Amino acid sequence: MKILILCYFAVAAVILKGVYNWVRAIVLRLTFISRLGRICRKNGYELKKPRNIFASFFCLSPKPDITVKVGGTEYLIRFITCRARKRAYHFADHEWFVRAMRLNLLFFLSQGESLTLFRKLKRLPPIDREYLTEGSQVVLLFNPSPVSITFTGSNRRETGADGAYFDGWLIYSANGFKKLLEQVGSGGI
Repeated sequence: MKILILCYFAVAAVILKGVYNWVRAIVLRLTFISRLGRICRKNGYELKKPRNIFASFFCLSPKPDITVKVGGTEYLIRFITCRARKRAYHFADHEWFVRAMRLNLLFFLSQGESLTLFRKLKRLPPIDREYLTEGSQVVLLFNPSPVSITFTGSNRRETGADGAYFDGWLIYSANGFKKLLEQVGSGGI
């Protein structure tokens, strides 16, 4: 009987963790969109939403999720959603990436090492030509952010941080992109 009760609690914990991850991702997305809207109104940027802001939770599309026009530059933002905090993303090329779950095993591995499990290959469709203009920049915006972003560049693996440039894309977290727009608005860049 005790084992059955423990199994019920284990199943409930797994379900609650999944619900927590979804709620956290939705709240972070809504918070980002509202703050981005405030930054755009304050600085006179043009913000468009050609796609539903929650659609990227379920599928990636050739349409950008949102666009922000800043002077002569138009940022075509594609959301990459990382619901679980310990996910890692690796971009092999312009179209394919691997999403993996990392588990830290402090007892079995040396300090700082991790074990990667649950790999999934995903396809990022290219942006439609109708959205690409001369002054457009494609931004992969991670919201919520993963534990690490890596990509293969110049025949070696590189770590992506805010502002990293990979194969024509800019890589940003939500906070990093907001800081970029605030710096542009204050004349910092």
